[in-house]
Amino acid sequence: MRPVVAMSASGEWWWQAGRIVAMDWTNVAVASITVVGTLGGGLVTQVFAIRSKRIDANVQRDNRAEELRELTRKEATDEKRSAYASLNTAAHSCRAAIRHHVDEKCGGRTPDIAKFEAVREVLRDSYSRAQMVVSDRALDFASEVNRCLDIGHRAALELDENDAVAVAALYRYVDDALGFGVRLLRRAIREDLGIEPDADADLEGRLVSLRQMRHEFVRRDTPAVAAEGSTSSAEAD
Repeated sequence: MRPVVAMSASGEWWWQAGRIVAMDWTNVAVASITVVGTLGGGLVTQVFAIRSKRIDANVQRDNRAEELRELTRKEATDEKRSAYASLNTAAHSCRAAIRHHVDEKCGGRTPDIAKFEAVREVLRDSYSRAQMVVSDRALDFASEVNRCLDIGHRAALELDENDAVAVAALYRYVDDALGFGVRLLRRAIREDLGIEPDADADLEGRLVSLRQMRHEFVRRDTPAVAAEGSTSSAEAD
């Protein structure tokens, strides 16, 4: 048998006190670990929540930026289409007005000059608007057609209806050069808007042809040039 060791009252008290102190420190440690764990877990959760919100905010900001860019592209495309539609309509109207003005003069009627000038003014406005949105390539075509129509407009105003040669030359210019020009402008517009032209469409070559038609008409007072017919526009379509 194990010997029974007697313990004095004071020794037992110290033993009990030590035990209580050890238990207290254990409880404190456990409580501290629990508190730290709770606080740490909350802190980690908060950090992840803040990071998640930051990521969401960045995603939303990027989405808004992309939406804004898309809206800007759409508005630019819509503006270009609107400007092109206005220019195309104005070019056709101006050509028709020039021919009508010549018909009126040669038919012995008095043309409505104010109306004639108003049509030309609409073309000027449409062309000025188009200059701000069209590509450089499309602007080459728009500029040339605008010059051709301007020359036709001035020629119609200054036309002597009793000069048969001048009348015939202007009619040819309106039917051939201006007709060719407005159709060419439409083709160039369709290309710039992404509507592909026919595979054999030589737009650059046709632009050169239109420029030559204009030059020939301007030099129409030269007998050798006046005797020539203007270039056919049949290949424009």
